[in-house]
Formats: sequence, structure tokens, C-alpha cells
Amino acid sequence: MAGDMTKLTLETIARTGFGHDFGSFERSRPHPFVTAMVGTLSHAQRRNVLPPVLAPLLLRRSERRNAADMAYLNRTVDKVVAARRAADARDAPGDLLDRMLDVAHPDTGERLSAENIRRQVITFLVAGHETTSGALSFALHYLAGHPEVCARAREEVEQVWGRTEVPAYEQVAKLRYVRRVLDESLRLWPTAPAFAREAVCDTVLDGTHPMRRGAWALVLTMLLHRDEEAWGDRPEAFDPDRFTPAAVRARPPHVFKPFGTGARACIGRQFALHEATLVLGLLLRRYDLVPDADYRLRVAERLTLMPEGLRLRLVRRAG
Repeated sequence: MAGDMTKLTLETIARTGFGHDFGSFERSRPHPFVTAMVGTLSHAQRRNVLPPVLAPLLLRRSERRNAADMAYLNRTVDKVVAARRAADARDAPGDLLDRMLDVAHPDTGERLSAENIRRQVITFLVAGHETTSGALSFALHYLAGHPEVCARAREEVEQVWGRTEVPAYEQVAKLRYVRRVLDESLRLWPTAPAFAREAVCDTVLDGTHPMRRGAWALVLTMLLHRDEEAWGDRPEAFDPDRFTPAAVRARPPHVFKPFGTGARACIGRQFALHEATLVLGLLLRRYDLVPDADYRLRVAERLTLMPEGLRLRLVRRAG
């Protein structure tokens, strides 16, 4: 499931945001862009845990590989941008790439530089698929393992969408129970597992914990999402009704943070939630989800959290 969901979410952000087809489903192995992307981010993670004086010595070979990966990412995106610039403006799809190329700052008239656009596109492609694929994979795992939840979610899909119609954009947000399934999956396994904050001045946390200016605090999101004081006696249990409007109002406001927090929280949150809800609705309407009876959830810690070895059998539903 994780591999197929990664292909799906990469194609979704690439096609809707930048009009590019990576051909993911025609490949038996990940697209080289994905391989290079994983390589660069893994390299950055390794650098972050090594003292600066040791990193150049211990990562010499990795530095060369990283340079090659970065060059490939840059070339790929530069080709996509060049093709769009060369296309007839009358055929422009009006997507995110068009806006980057054509829209000027309303006050200064400044436009994004070529280098800025390249970096923005890479960022959106990376961040726009990896976390969403994990969220979908965990949600499908829980749906397959909880038949009563799956039946309730499918009933909502059929009531809101019908059995055959192509759902309209505004109908996706009406799948409120499906969204609760997604939120509860993100609570248990937030695919971005932590966020950090730096003290801008000397301060004291909660009246007892001094922090000097420049010190960092790391919030482990999974632990925040399983705090019994906020989530009750059985925070490990999967229960989408934790996200009914009444339950949400009864909780403190900052105990659910799967997309980070503050001004630097995920810029693509609404896109990801809409995409994931749509995908879950379509899969529920079209297929029965049959789990492997012997599978026990294992979580891989790669760039994000992802279920490891998860396989489901999908049986096409009649009608």
C-alpha cells in the first residue's frame, strides 16, 4: 500500500500543480526523481546528527552522491519549467506553476527568480506527496482492520456521492465521517513525527522549566497525540468519533498537530486533506478492503512515518 500510495500522491501533486506526468504507474520501480529526493533528504538528516567538523570527513562519498542527486532534481524541474515557458500562453492551465511564473508581487511588482521557482517546485513535490501517502496508508490499514468503521464510512460515501456519479469538488468536504477516519489515523501516526521551537529570549516553560535564548524544544507529535489528559484513558485505541464536533470543542486547542504549528505549518494542508478524503472515498466506493490476517502493524521511520510491509487485497464491488 505504501508504494502505491506514494505513486498516487506524487502523480497528484505533479499533475495538478505543475502539469507534469512522472509515469509512476507505468514503472516497476520508483521514478529516479523519487530516488534522488529520498537520497538528498536522507543525506541532510545524516549531516544534522554529526558534528560540523566530522561531517566532511565521514560523509565524503555521501556528499558526492548528494551533489549528483541535487543536480538531477534541478535538471528535472528546469525541464518542466522550460517546457511551460515555451508553451502557448493560451493553453496555460492556470496551475501553481503558472502562478509562480506569471504573478508579480502586488506592491513591488517583483517576480520570482528562476532559482526561486526551481526550489519552490522541488519543495512542493517533496512535501506534497510523502506525508500524504503515509496518511492514506495508515488510514487504509485501520479501515481494513475495523469492519464497522469501514461500513459506516462507505455508507456515508454512497449517501453523499451515490454509487456511480463522479464526485464534484464541493462534495468531498461533505464526507465528514471519512475525514474523521483520516484525522484519527493522523492522530495515532502523524506522518511528520515532530516539530521544534527555538526560544527567542530567556524564558520559563510552565513555570518550572528554564530555557535560555537559542535553546530548542522538540515536540514529539505522536506523544502529544496520545496524552491521556487530552485524549482519555485509551489513547492507543482507534476511534474516529474522537473528532466529532463536540469532542473537538471539549479538548484543549493545541493537542492535535499533524501538520506542524504556527506560521511555518504545512502550506499544503488543505490540498492534502482534500486529496486524501477524495482517495479514501473513491476506494471505499469501488472496493472491499481485505487485510492480511497475520499482519501486525510495523512502522518504518524514513523521511516520514510509514506502515511497513502493509498489503491489502482489494475486491471490486458490484454496481
